[in-house]
Amino acid sequence: MATVVDPELTKVNAPVRATGSNTSSSSESDIVVTTYRFLDYRTASTQDGQDQMPSLLKDIVGGITTRKALAGTTGPEYRSLPTVLLYDDRGLELYDRITYTPEYYPAASEIDILETKIQEIVAEIPNDSDVIELGCGSLRKTKILLDALNKQRTGITYYAIDVMPQPLHDSMEGLSPQMSNVSFVALCGTYEEVMSHFKKSSRRKTIVWLGSSMGNCTYESATEMLSGIVDSVMNKQDSIMIGMDLQKEPSIIMDAYHDAQGVTAAFELNALSHASNIVAAYAQAKQEDLVAPETRARSNGGTPKPFIDINKFEYFGEYDEVTGRHNAFLEARENMLLQWPESIRTQVKEVCGNSYNIVLKRGERIYIESSHKYGPNDAKKLADATGLTYAIGWLDSRKYYSLNLFRKP
Repeated sequence: MATVVDPELTKVNAPVRATGSNTSSSSESDIVVTTYRFLDYRTASTQDGQDQMPSLLKDIVGGITTRKALAGTTGPEYRSLPTVLLYDDRGLELYDRITYTPEYYPAASEIDILETKIQEIVAEIPNDSDVIELGCGSLRKTKILLDALNKQRTGITYYAIDVMPQPLHDSMEGLSPQMSNVSFVALCGTYEEVMSHFKKSSRRKTIVWLGSSMGNCTYESATEMLSGIVDSVMNKQDSIMIGMDLQKEPSIIMDAYHDAQGVTAAFELNALSHASNIVAAYAQAKQEDLVAPETRARSNGGTPKPFIDINKFEYFGEYDEVTGRHNAFLEARENMLLQWPESIRTQVKEVCGNSYNIVLKRGERIYIESSHKYGPNDAKKLADATGLTYAIGWLDSRKYYSLNLFRKP
């Protein structure tokens, strides 16, 4: 199913953040009281040196220049872009808007569970322990859990993990002042970068992975990631709570990823803008390395042609009942040529063996993400594959979704 986007949804709006001031002219409402710690782990992935292509750009080059069959299938083959491109500042804002659309049942189902089963959930989280959330987003759902912990527990430290700093600050600034009995720490980076923070901790931990985010991973990558967390971060009796979207009538799933407002389509297409911005930024940096300073000063600049024109694509999604997953693609609306900037052609060739321009034909699809739906026995299978024990599961009122607690024996 292809979706055309409302042009208003493709506009990039810079996030606004209030800042504090010590001047007498500042009103009380202008001052942000910092009630959380912010730790930036992203520098761990930027130590390769100036001459090396950033790892995310390497993944962009590798995916867009090769075709592969989707995991668990024998064809057809698609070009691809890294799923993480969906989650820049604009993407996170659009995803939050998706969770409010009437078609997107996963968010409503998870809120249903948290509101109706909160006492049972809190009972599984001890005093003087850490709650660690993978991919915290806007904290809309997590607030239900934190409200209960603030009232019923002591000594709780909540760690919010996400990849973009501004949305992390926005979420923490909005929530942390409301809860005097919970300490807040924001960790900015990928899961791999951030989880080292907890390797030497002896405190009890409850790791929270909401939003069925695990469904974006293949079964193999999900089990590999969880096994790594179990082995390197979790101690005995530590827990991890995972949201799992369940298999159901395909039309319900399709509606969830094709909302009438077109917000999902804008979210998926935004990955193209993010990719194009990364290519442009690296090309600009390499160009400045090549051009003499006096020549650069005389240049009148100008806006370079984007590597990918978002207006030449539309969003396409389909549900595969055989594999039990919804697959999202970015489909070319016309024939086009993607041209690598001259300043990075050498680096592109080092990654993929050539620096040829890329010919896309009308109707060709670029794969961006999958959303897996799980069967009734998949939670216990996941436990067996990762060295965890399955402790308890909760269902929403429609039985669309499950929240599952696993424990390290």
